[in-house]
Amino acid sequence: MRIWSWLTPLVLSLALAACQRESAVEAQTVAAATPPPCKLRVGWDPWEPYQYEGADGSMQGLDVEIIRLIGGDADCELEFIRGNWGELLGRLREGETHVLMAATPTEERRAFAHFSPAYRSESFALYTRAEDADAYAAQGLAELVADERRIAVTDGYYYGEAATQLILGEQTGKAFVSAPIVELNYTRLAGGEVDALLDDPFVAAAVLRRKGLDQRISRHPLQIHSGEVSLMYSQAGVDEAVLKRLDRALMQRKTDGSLAQLIAKYQN
Repeated sequence: MRIWSWLTPLVLSLALAACQRESAVEAQTVAAATPPPCKLRVGWDPWEPYQYEGADGSMQGLDVEIIRLIGGDADCELEFIRGNWGELLGRLREGETHVLMAATPTEERRAFAHFSPAYRSESFALYTRAEDADAYAAQGLAELVADERRIAVTDGYYYGEAATQLILGEQTGKAFVSAPIVELNYTRLAGGEVDALLDDPFVAAAVLRRKGLDQRISRHPLQIHSGEVSLMYSQAGVDEAVLKRLDRALMQRKTDGSLAQLIAKYQN
């Protein structure tokens, strides 16, 4: 009986220690499986039907639905921050804004941003006043620039390599009139301040309908494919682990077809 009197507490102590070790290992395993908190500031500028504020004040549009889908899959909380594109690029560079939607990867942007896998393609079209449509129909962008026509563009937008060379050219660049927001270009075109503008066809359709300009402004035959667009992440503001979570979520949605279904909803 004396043997059991000291052996029993020892056994109990060893069993308790083993349980504590198992609990600690289990807690560590759960902690490792639980992603760290993720809160992202997503920059947006009015660009219907991709990103815009609805009548009820809620964020809407194709790109908004996509980032919400990806953010939800990656367990990230999103806060939408409005600004014009040029301002948002500056905020992203400083880490004040974490993500921008529908961004074309360029060497200049890679200096301060990471890019997700591409998630949709993007193109631009040329628009003129209706009364000038026939006169300009046979001319491409370079010909219009050579004829000293004034072309409206938006600050910070990428319109494809050929158009960018014209916009940045020492002489040809003088033909381009830049605006901080897209809708200002339509006001300038309707008012005769510029001769044409470049914009995404889906955005143009929404702006022309909303402003009642669909009879005064016509689409030119020129179509510019600017390339594939991605989510653009701030190098200064987005942790690499979070970036990988977002990219995994995006690739999963591409693989299972749900991303293509969402895009098709806006194209049909």
